[in-house]
Parts: sequence; structure tokens; C-alpha cells
Amino acid sequence: MTVVSHMENNRTMDIQSSRLDEEVASQTPGKDALTYEETPPIEPIKEPDVDMFPPPKPRTNVGSIVTTLVVFILLFIVGFWLSGIVRQYAGNFLGGSSQGQQTPTPTPKTAVSGLLPTTTEAPSGVWNAYKAMNGKTQVPYDQVMYLLPPEVPAPACDGSTCASQGTYLPGGTRFTVALRGNGQVFPDYRGKVISDLGGIPFPLTEVIVDGIPSTEYAGTFTGKTVFGYVFTQMRGYMIPISEDTSFEINHYTPKGVASDFAGDDVIFNEIIKNLKIISSLSEKGGVPVSTITDTITPIATPTDMVAPGSPSATPVSY
Repeated sequence: MTVVSHMENNRTMDIQSSRLDEEVASQTPGKDALTYEETPPIEPIKEPDVDMFPPPKPRTNVGSIVTTLVVFILLFIVGFWLSGIVRQYAGNFLGGSSQGQQTPTPTPKTAVSGLLPTTTEAPSGVWNAYKAMNGKTQVPYDQVMYLLPPEVPAPACDGSTCASQGTYLPGGTRFTVALRGNGQVFPDYRGKVISDLGGIPFPLTEVIVDGIPSTEYAGTFTGKTVFGYVFTQMRGYMIPISEDTSFEINHYTPKGVASDFAGDDVIFNEIIKNLKIISSLSEKGGVPVSTITDTITPIATPTDMVAPGSPSATPVSY
């Protein structure tokens, strides 16, 4: 009995040992078995605490806004002023000059005495009155007065001698006036051919201006004024004042400058209609000095044109 029990115990132990080996073998990975590695735990990133109250927005500086507005206004004014200067002198610089460019010197408005007040009513409103200037003495000439629209700058001397005075009409054409003859820089036009500096003559028409027989000249060609400025279209008048003095008035398109000649010509007609001239010829020749005329009446057809370069040619003023 004891022997049998001992044998059974040994068998039981062998069975348990065999089972233990199988369990160990089953838990031991084989050559081809897949192995898994555990991912270490990842600690969450701690975000910074959000401020409960964000910093206040910066306040707008009222002083900086005012400064910006002032600078903008100043720049606008300077730009407007410069554009006026460029427009006034661009034609002269672009047109070129064979005798050198001359910068017009501004002169103050000349007070009118004995004729009309410094301003007077014209068809389009109050116009400013100006006198022609003696080219050598720069003294106002009482016998000639003309009106210009209020938006037109005051005429200035064309050069140091003030042989002619000029400004610009609203459409961009150059407007000039000049006295001619005895005691003036320019010679009288009578007995001569009215031409440009190169001798190209203008077609002429005899007309009545303020009751005085006068000469109208007009041409559309590229020419030069007496100072050498280039123009592409011009229209003007030669008006006798006395036996040895005459008055020239015109407007023209400077070459290279975009301008509205037709529009300015309408204004030029109004200037001629409002022209006031006291002529001694009316006393000696029996031609009455009329009031402001409503029209410019042609009294003859254009005169015959002479060959360019004629020695008796009289170039038109500035």
C-alpha cells in the first residue's frame, strides 16, 4: 500500500511538472512570434493660463490725426500751386527758343483811373480791368484798357523790358498784349507785313475794333514769336492808337501744350468786345470812339500774302 501510494504521488508530481512546462512554453515567444512594446504614457502639455482680463487696446492719438490732416492739406496746396506753375511755363520750355528762354516776371495789377473801375460787369460776371504798359518805362498807358475773367491770373511782364505782358486763358492758350511804335520796344506795325519771327506772313483782315479801323491776323501753322517761342495757332489784332503808336493783342497755342484754342477764342472775342481804347486818331481822322462794340465788323477781305523772309515783315509779339 505504501509503495503504491508513493508511485501515485510521483505520477501526480510528474503531471504537474509537465503542465507547468507547457504553460511556460506557451508564454515564451517563439522565433516567429510577434512582440508588442507598450507605449510609455505621454504627459499632456500644460497650456499657459489665459489672462482673465486682456490688456486694453491702445487709445487713438488725436494729435497724430490732426497732424496727418494738416500735412495732407499742405501737400495738396503745394501740388496745386506747382501744377499751375508747370502749366504756365511748360509751353515755353517745350516749344524751345532760338534766342534763349526768358522767364516772365510777375507784376501787380495796374489800377485803372479815368476809364473804368478795377472791376466791371461783363457778360459772364465781374471781370478785372488792366492797362497796357509802356515797354520801356513800365508805366501804365492810360489810352488802353482791357478786361479779363476773374479766374485768369494777372498779366506779367515778358522779360525784364516788359515789352509785352501776358498770362494764360482758362483753356491753356497764351494771352499777350503789347504797345508798339514811338517810345516802345516793338516797332509800329503800319507799313509792314505781320508775320512770325521766321517771316511766315499771317492772312490779314481789316476790321473795326471799338470804332477804330484795325487789322486782324490769324494763322494755323508752326511759327515763332518775336522772343522765339514756338506756337501752332494764333489770332490777334493790331489797333492804331495815334499816328506813331499802336496796340497789339492776341492769344496762341504754345507748341507741345494741350489747350482748347476754340474755347479760349470765345473768351478772346469777349475781351475784344470789352476793349476800351482812347485814340487820338478819332480826333484827327474823324473816327468816333465808340462804346463797347457788340461785334468785330470786317471791312475788307484778307490782304495778299508776301513771300516769307520779307525785310518789311513785323513779327508778332510774345
